[in-house]
Amino acid sequence: MQYWIPASLVASLFISGCSLFPKDVVEQGKVEAKPVAELKVPAGLSAAKKPTQFDIPPAPNAPVTEVELKSPMQVLALATNSRVEEEEKEARIWFERSEYTGELLPYLKKNVLDFGAEKQIEITQKDQQGLVFETGWVSRFEEEGFWLWKDLVEKEQSRFLVVFEPKTHGRSVGVRVQLLEHRYIENDTKLSAIAQKREEVYFLNRLVDKVATVELAQIKLKKAQSRQITLTTGFDAQGNAAMITGQSIDVAWSQLELMFEQNGFVVNDLDRTKYSFFLTYKEPETGFWDSLWADKEAIVVPLTEGDYQLVLSKAEIGTSLSWRDSSGKILSADQISALHQALVQIIRKDNIEL
Repeated sequence: MQYWIPASLVASLFISGCSLFPKDVVEQGKVEAKPVAELKVPAGLSAAKKPTQFDIPPAPNAPVTEVELKSPMQVLALATNSRVEEEEKEARIWFERSEYTGELLPYLKKNVLDFGAEKQIEITQKDQQGLVFETGWVSRFEEEGFWLWKDLVEKEQSRFLVVFEPKTHGRSVGVRVQLLEHRYIENDTKLSAIAQKREEVYFLNRLVDKVATVELAQIKLKKAQSRQITLTTGFDAQGNAAMITGQSIDVAWSQLELMFEQNGFVVNDLDRTKYSFFLTYKEPETGFWDSLWADKEAIVVPLTEGDYQLVLSKAEIGTSLSWRDSSGKILSADQISALHQALVQIIRKDNIEL
């Protein structure tokens, strides 16, 4: 008898069916949109103007225009003396004369011709003034294949016109690139206007990158030439052989830490209050890859492998560097002189300020 109530309840719900839900919810139909009446303007007043820039003109049979799905190409002012003018429509960049360029127009011409020689691109002068140059075919490659079977496959070629546009005062020169001819290797598809501009900007950016690379090398060279190495041999306050640098004791301390890192010295301990380093020297090992790829030969430090001490002290001009063996005995003048010659090479190589 205790199960008849739930069973009868389920049966009544089944019989009632959809009557449990409101009729307007079950039979709800589509809502008709009511048009909004045009605003009536009272006599003597004029209606406000409607913006038309967002109106879509009726063009049921208009052809589908090309859609560019790639990110836009921009002329990159990579060199410090380059700029791009606003609202520029052509593939053009402007260069300004600087302390590194000298006469600007010959400087830019040389960079463009050097770029062609490096990339094996023929560049020919086309006018008597030397302002218009034409390139040979410039190839574009794509990587195909997988892993060890990858290969670069030529996909397209282009020829360009490089035009120099100097201002009358000679301090500004524009460089403009124009696409002359283009062809795909595997098909006869023609470039769209957007793709043509992309090719011009891409080639111009390569020329600008060449100028920026040369400029950076000149900046580094000038900076290295202007840096003075003040480290010399001399005597400390007690008359012992030592090295003398024009840097303050705190600057010399920080620069020595940089010198130790990659030249065979290991700092075992240090005492900043007494400006003392406790070092171990071991000649750096040159592996196979180091000997294969190293630009210059390793600098040999004339020290036998073992423990050393380096004590800094304030001098009349700068800082005195006293080199000692593990027992605290000061190295001889000949040892200091030989060590100084090696350290000068390291300082120059690592751009250390000593």
